Amino acid sequence: MDTDLLPSLHLIYAENPSDSRKDSTLHIVHQRWLDGDEFIISSMKEVASIAEEGQTVILEINNSKLTELMNRNSDLGRSMFGDATLGGLNIEMVEVATKKQQSLQQNLQTGGAIVAFCSDGSSQAKLLEDPCNKAGFLVQSVKIIPSCLTEMLIKVPFQIRI
Repeated sequence: MDTDLLPSLHLIYAENPSDSRKDSTLHIVHQRWLDGDEFIISSMKEVASIAEEGQTVILEINNSKLTELMNRNSDLGRSMFGDATLGGLNIEMVEVATKKQQSLQQNLQTGGAIVAFCSDGSSQAKLLEDPCNKAGFLVQSVKIIPSCLTEMLIKVPFQIRI
């Protein structure tokens, strides 16, 4: 994919993500997958579908649809992993970032950061900095670099040898 087609993304993060990523809960979700939990399996399939559709809407430069997909992806993650796994710090980041930014879309992560897509452009991204900084969060523009994989390597199935 041509990286110039990708939207402007911003990483909002805490310098000390002390309460993020509760590994025991991640393990429980993984075990639920292995046990055939229909909710987890169907949610993961939907996440995969969102990724595929996301590529299409990026190529079409359809920011409103990308906004919907990012929100749905975040909702699925939160419902599968729960607030305890995501951590209060991550949830606070989302609340601070979206409080006055109705068109800001975020992708809630478990590692002490969120990815924000400002569908209204760079002026909207600028508006993120002040409330995030006041809450102790940093905002950085995401720099996307092209993949180093060739088309041939992408098409070859990955094989693990033990």
